[in-house]
Amino acid sequence: MLPTTILDRFVEKCPAAVLVRATLERLLRPERLDQIFEDVRRRQYSKKLLFSQVVAVMTAVATRARATVHAAYLAAQDRLGTSPAALYEKLNHIEPQTSSALVRQTAADAAAVIDAMAAPTTEVLPGLEVFYLDGNHLGATEHRLAELRATREGPLPGQSLALLDAQRELIVDLVACEDGHAQERSLLPELLERIRAGIVIVADRNFCTSRFLFGLAAREACFIIRQHGSTLNYRLRGRRRRVGRIATGMVYEQGMELHFEGRTLAVRRITLCLDRPTESGDTEIHVLTNLAAERATALQVARAYGTRWTVEGAFQTLTDVLRCEVETLGYPRAALFSFATAVLAYNTYAVAKAALRAAHGAGTIKEELSDHHVLSDVAATYVGMDIAVPDEDWAAYRAMPAGTFAEAMKGLAHRVSLTRYPKKKRGPKKPQPRKKSGSRNHHIATARLLAERRKKKP
Repeated sequence: MLPTTILDRFVEKCPAAVLVRATLERLLRPERLDQIFEDVRRRQYSKKLLFSQVVAVMTAVATRARATVHAAYLAAQDRLGTSPAALYEKLNHIEPQTSSALVRQTAADAAAVIDAMAAPTTEVLPGLEVFYLDGNHLGATEHRLAELRATREGPLPGQSLALLDAQRELIVDLVACEDGHAQERSLLPELLERIRAGIVIVADRNFCTSRFLFGLAAREACFIIRQHGSTLNYRLRGRRRRVGRIATGMVYEQGMELHFEGRTLAVRRITLCLDRPTESGDTEIHVLTNLAAERATALQVARAYGTRWTVEGAFQTLTDVLRCEVETLGYPRAALFSFATAVLAYNTYAVAKAALRAAHGAGTIKEELSDHHVLSDVAATYVGMDIAVPDEDWAAYRAMPAGTFAEAMKGLAHRVSLTRYPKKKRGPKKPQPRKKSGSRNHHIATARLLAERRKKKP
């Protein structure tokens, strides 16, 4: 049949785009998305415009297949059957718990596929499930709302907490907050309700509060969190002893008791004496953990804390490669939903990368594959593939069992040529020369500078 021939052509020429599109089709099954909306909505309801249709429009923006929300609307208006105003009205009222549920439940679907692939991963702590916790403030939007036109201040549409699965490289949970000035710690109680027993949370010192640490312990979860000196009531126990060395410095361990609301929690304080001070001038880092020494040594804890930057890398991918912030969406709920759909796109790519790891090896993908080049190629191919390949050709991917779908994705991943997406390793930064102010001469001719360079050559 002709459609199959067309799809096979895309599989031959750009299998990465087919891999990502097939995963999107599976995670964005309309009936699944609409059921998520119905399960968690409070006041908002579906009339003519379905929640799954709104997700599809915003996913086109998040993946940069369409430049703006309005451009995505124009491309899909025949299927939507509503006005642009109706779309924006829907976006502006999507409740934060809906955005959170969209990420959480589609991430569970993605995790099932990744597990079925048996893709190799790097264990942060052998035998333990590790999750990185971090917050993200959305960038300032344009001054489109009437209330914003009389000020030059940057309007903040909201913020979020994200939980990243270190093994699967999935953002598995999101706490969305409409108040851009709210303290990140105020969002922890909502996240704590969904923490399950047995996992390990790795986070920076901003999340080191007695309530959160005792809350994790009460839920039989573990933590590796940098100590915040001003937020804890504690007492050191015993003497500090040296236990060894890691790449960044010498490691010491000491017992500690935390006290909160009449309760006591025994933890281990791991101290890393740095060979080089941090940017803020710290020469020592204290990390607290309630992991028993039999489950993780002090050296393992120190190394695990050093990998927390992974979640910051995820946020950078969301910002630079995908599009998690849409400047024209001034209403907080619309901006948060836009961020959630970008997270969904990030998780889609995490499934694709798991397939690539299964096909080419984890080390090869980590060292040689450029996320930027892959997703740029996918975005360039996506619109043409959407036009050429009819919708019914993707239906089989939506209906496949997880195991069958995983095998199909690995088959596509074997076809991907990694030399098409090389990662360029950056060399050491060169010191910046002293610059002229430019206050007198505002411009300079580049051709004249190059001519001067040629004159200086022997």
